Amino acid sequence: MTAEVGFGIIGLGRMGAFHASLLRGPVKGARLVAATVDPGHRQLLLGSGQAPCPLVDDVDALFAMPTVDAVVVVSPASLHHDHIPRAAAAGKAIFAEKPLADSVERAHAVADDVRRSGVPFQIGFQRRFDRGYARARELIAEGAIGKVEMIRALTCDRMPPVEFLRTSGGLFWDLAIHDFDAARFLTGEEVSAVFAVGSIAVEPQLTEFDDIDHGIVTLRFANGALGVAQSSWRAPAGYDIRAEVHGSLGKVVTEVDEKYPTHLYRDGGVSQERHDQFVERFADAYRAELQAFVDALRADRDPSPNLDDALRAVEIADAATRSRREGRWIELA
Repeated sequence: MTAEVGFGIIGLGRMGAFHASLLRGPVKGARLVAATVDPGHRQLLLGSGQAPCPLVDDVDALFAMPTVDAVVVVSPASLHHDHIPRAAAAGKAIFAEKPLADSVERAHAVADDVRRSGVPFQIGFQRRFDRGYARARELIAEGAIGKVEMIRALTCDRMPPVEFLRTSGGLFWDLAIHDFDAARFLTGEEVSAVFAVGSIAVEPQLTEFDDIDHGIVTLRFANGALGVAQSSWRAPAGYDIRAEVHGSLGKVVTEVDEKYPTHLYRDGGVSQERHDQFVERFADAYRAELQAFVDALRADRDPSPNLDDALRAVEIADAATRSRREGRWIELA
């Protein structure tokens, strides 16, 4: 595929609208053809005149469009197991936001369907395309810190609405899953076992569906290295992430960047502005991952991160959830 890639988007919520803005502008070699959206949101977009592209009635209409070469799946996580295989059956290349599905069993079934179809697939782990994370991976792969022995990862974000969290899969599936993928990406090692604990410090309603808003996961890697992933739905000072990898010769750290490279010095101390939302912090990475997907399609290369990466992240998230509920170490295959 060397011509411009025509895209359809399934879902125009916050992330769907963000991807739409990228496909309409900075992503080269792509054009936004159409999107599908839930009926209530559809009327709002049409009434306001703010629809980023033509809106079709449903995913079947989107898949039937010959000008749609690829789809971006940004529907709720509970619908991924339906939308991704149907896109694959229609012969559309697929870029999907995480998770691959809302259970390990469904995720493997989705992966099998996509593999059988032969369509290109990329999962949306944008941290791999962030300059800080990418450079940290390069340094580790070059042996700059020696043998990897330990990793610490942290993500703190503002809590979404409870109704969203009811179907998101839980803290480890929706938030920490990025740290699980980043741990594999940075270290180049596979997670072999996890032990997780959690608590509720923000929203008591989470007890209704056995979820948490603070969690800590201990990771054991196949090479003997250890790690910890900390996650919370509390970020009073703004979006907060970091990863710190220790090795036999040193360590590498990548963390949240300042919103501006400017510090204010006053008699009370030093202040700086931080990113408030993850879409601010990773704006360049989101563009880069979509550009990488488009470039792979046009060059007939396999996109990355791929189905295996999507599956590993889901398996770790599921193991962490089971560990927290059962109070024991969970081994991964």
